[in-house]
Formats: sequence, C-alpha cells, structure tokens
Amino acid sequence: MLDTWTLLIIDDCAADRKIYRRYLLKDPHQSYQILEADCAEEGLALCQKTHCDVILLDYCLPDKSGLELFDQMQQEIFKTSVPVIMLTGRGDEEVAVQAMKRGALDYLVKQHLTQDVLQLAVRNAIKQLCLQAQLSKTQEQQRLIATTALRIRQSLNLEQILNTAVAEVQQLLKCDRVMVYQFTPNRDGTIVASSAESYHTVALCDRVGAGDW
Repeated sequence: MLDTWTLLIIDDCAADRKIYRRYLLKDPHQSYQILEADCAEEGLALCQKTHCDVILLDYCLPDKSGLELFDQMQQEIFKTSVPVIMLTGRGDEEVAVQAMKRGALDYLVKQHLTQDVLQLAVRNAIKQLCLQAQLSKTQEQQRLIATTALRIRQSLNLEQILNTAVAEVQQLLKCDRVMVYQFTPNRDGTIVASSAESYHTVALCDRVGAGDW
C-alpha cells in the first residue's frame, strides 16, 4: 500500500489546477491527497491549518506574487523545509531562479508541462523530503550518542553510568525497554540496569538462567 502525501496547489486558474490534479492522480508510484487554493491568502490559510508535504506554487497570483507568498510562508509557517515547486509562465524563468535561490526546490514552465514532467518533479520533491527527514533522524541519533558518552565520562559511579546508558539507548532506539544483563561463566546472570520492568524481563531472565540460549 502506497503512503499518501498531502500536496497543495496554489494557482488562480481553475483549469490549470484541474490538469495538475488529473496528472498527479494518474501517478502509479504515489498516492496524493490534493488541496487547492486560488489565491495567496487562501493558500497561506491552508498551510497554517494543514501539514503539506509538497506545494505547487504559481508565480502569478491575484493578490500577491508567488515569491512574496513563498517568503511569507518561510517566515511564518515552515519550521522544517517543505518542498515548493514554482510554476511559471513563458519568460518567467528568471523569477523561478530567484525563488530557488530563496529555497524553492524546483520550477516548472507551464507551457512545457506534461504529465510525466509533473509526476517526476513531485516524486523528486518527496524523495528530497524523505532524505531530509532521514538526515534529521541521523543527526538526532548522533546527538544522543554524544550526550550519552559525555554523561558516562563525567560519572564515576557505575550504577549511574548504567542507568544513564539504558535511558539514552531507549530514547535513541525508541523502544519499550532496554536492559544490561551481566553474565557469569556458567551462563547465569542478573540484570544490572533496566529502563523498564515487565513480565517480558522476567521471562528473559528465566530463559537465560535455565540455559535455553
């Protein structure tokens, strides 16, 4: 089953919006929930109340230019990077380049737009979004590892070190529980630190102590 991505089309031309919707809904590789706005004000309002994964933004809007709206969205709404694809008419390519310098991911010239071109551009935007999310996750994991290592180095108390380690590893792995099990030469042992207590822990101890492993 395909993930469903929320895509916002901001364009004052209803006929163009209909074409974009039709093109995207025919994409066999992605599933979309498509929202539409016919002016900057409506587009901004939708962004404020709905999380959008990708935005198709027309440069020529009746109440504000696409560049002005993009700047406003960057300042007021986007806490993380949301891929924006600028839609321009013939001769507006320089404006689109300016948008990309400000952070837009891509631009498409309406007169050259085909189903394949639009589908590929949006799929690339989603890929960029996923890569950014993975990068953020990796950076957070590295931060937690560094924090854990620092706390362990700063402590001389073994119990405190172990408790810090299991708590930080639990947060890093986002799991229900983490424990440190100390084995003896005869394969018996005890739990010396645990982030949680449950019947699962007891069952594991019983299995290890009984020599099932």
